[in-house]
This record gives sequence, C-alpha cells and structure tokens, in this order.
Amino acid sequence: MKTKFRFTYNMALFVVCVVLYTAFGLVNHQFFTAATAVDTIKLTAEIGIMALPLTMLIIMGGIDFSMCTTLTLSASIGGMVALSVNPVLGLIVTLLIGAACGSFNGFMIAKLKLPPLISTLATMYLFKGITEGAILGTGYGTNVPATSIALFMGSGQVLGVVTQLWVFVLLAALFHVILSRSVYGRTLYAIGLNENATRFAGIDTVGIKFRTYLMSGVVFAVAGLVLSGRFSTIQFDSADPYLMQVIIACVLGGADMNGGRGNIPGTVLGVAIIGILKGGMNVVLLPQTQQKIILGIVLLASLITFEIINRLELAAKGKARLASRKAAL
Repeated sequence: MKTKFRFTYNMALFVVCVVLYTAFGLVNHQFFTAATAVDTIKLTAEIGIMALPLTMLIIMGGIDFSMCTTLTLSASIGGMVALSVNPVLGLIVTLLIGAACGSFNGFMIAKLKLPPLISTLATMYLFKGITEGAILGTGYGTNVPATSIALFMGSGQVLGVVTQLWVFVLLAALFHVILSRSVYGRTLYAIGLNENATRFAGIDTVGIKFRTYLMSGVVFAVAGLVLSGRFSTIQFDSADPYLMQVIIACVLGGADMNGGRGNIPGTVLGVAIIGILKGGMNVVLLPQTQQKIILGIVLLASLITFEIINRLELAAKGKARLASRKAAL
C-alpha cells in the first residue's frame, strides 16, 4: 500500500530556505562564497542557541523575555570573575548565574503561578539593571573583555569549522532527542495543550516547568559566552537586538505561542531563514530600516502559512475519520 505524500510545514520552510539562498546568490554571487556562509553563521549563532530552549518554553505554554538580559548578566559577571581569578571559575560562575536567572523565572511562573509574559518582562529590566550596575560599578567602563574560553567559543574553530556552529548543532541534536524521544519532551507538549489535565494525570507540572526555565537559563548563559567571544567584549545591552529575532525564529519554525506545538527541526529551519535573510540583506546593502520591515513581513507570512497548513491537515484528518466511519457502517 502506497503512503500518501504530505507536504508539511517544515518542507515549506526548507523550500523557502532554498529559494531565498538562490535569490540572494543570483543578485550577488558573493553570497555563494564560503566566507559569506561563515559570516551568516556568526550572525545567527546566538539566535539559534537561544531559540532552542525558547522553543521548549513556548511548547510548554511559556515565554521568556528576559533571555537576552540573562545572557548579558551571566556573561558579564562570569567574565569579570574569569579576569579577576581564572577562566574556569569564570565559566562556572557564568553557567551558575544563568541557572539562577532561569530558576528565579521558574519560581515565579511555576511556584507562584505568575503569567510568564509579565513576570519575564519584569525580570528583563531587573537583570539588565543589575548588569549595567555591575559593569559600571567595577571599573570596566561600559564593557567586559571576553575570556579565553569565550574567545574560543565565539571566534575559534574545531576541525576547520567555526565553534559556534558546533555548539549550535550539538545543542540542537540534544534538544531534538529530548523533545521527540523522551517522556519529559512528551510532557512538555501535554502541559502546553492542557496543563490542568496533565496535572490531574499525576504529573508534576510545577517541577517540570521550573526545571525547564532553569535549563533555559543555563543555555542562555552559553549563548552569552559565544556572543562575548564573537565581539571580544560584552556590554549590558549587547544582546538587546536579538530578542525579537529569537522569537521570530521560533514562531517561523512552527512553535505555537498558545502552546502544545513546535519542534526543533522547524526552529533550526527558522533560524536558517533568519540567517539567510540577514546575510543576504547585508550583501545587497539593504538599510537597517528596510531589513526590519522585511523581517516583520516574513513573520506575518509564516504565521499565515502555518495556519493554512494546519487547517488543511485538520480538514484531511476529519475527512479520513469520516471515511473510516462510513466504511465501518
């Protein structure tokens, strides 16, 4: 029996990637060079790393607007410790601060039942204020120099490939396995679809939400190391431009802001589209204003396409159920 071909949303994203890449390359052949590919990876490394845990949060029905300030706070404090003591301790402090920021968000959202949007908006300003005060109050001026570990993660190479790509690929593979192959991953989908029913089924939804925010904070701290190493320094507002781009990458990849839907391959394709757009628009010398307009149009188009494909899939499933019932009669 032949299996009926289904054109999925991820397939549509892949086609968009190919079309965009080809179009920018035809406009300017420099876009096809290896140097441009490396620059594109560097432009989207932090976006991709942050988009992975954010995808899990969105699937769970959550959000984290403090992710960029978690990134700068952890990288800044960890960098100062590394420069004052040693890089290894600085790395540990960086990850611990990321975990502390994630735990604080998780405590408010999971334990205190505060709305994720409002609580993480509040911590976004809280973490940013702490970062600015720490940097300005410790004699580093407005920025903290990158440590040797951060420089390796943000500017180094492994086997001829930029380190940022290795970090992103390894984390993407890990998150994909967690979401698609583990009980924990299936529980995140269940919480996003119906948290009350999941809790009544005997699942510790509070603990799972708390741990997911904690883990997200750690990954945001890793992104901070990459960003610091790429620019050789970190400022309290270094990651501010990435907030909406990370959210766009997740939504573009099919993560439903209402919860219960999303996957890592889709997010990776969403990040790839953002990277191709940013790299291509830079190559054809589009002004920043026009770039923002195009990113907004891409987000709206992705939402519309995602909704159309979902409705077609629901209609097809409805027809199949109706046909099976008629056959049973």
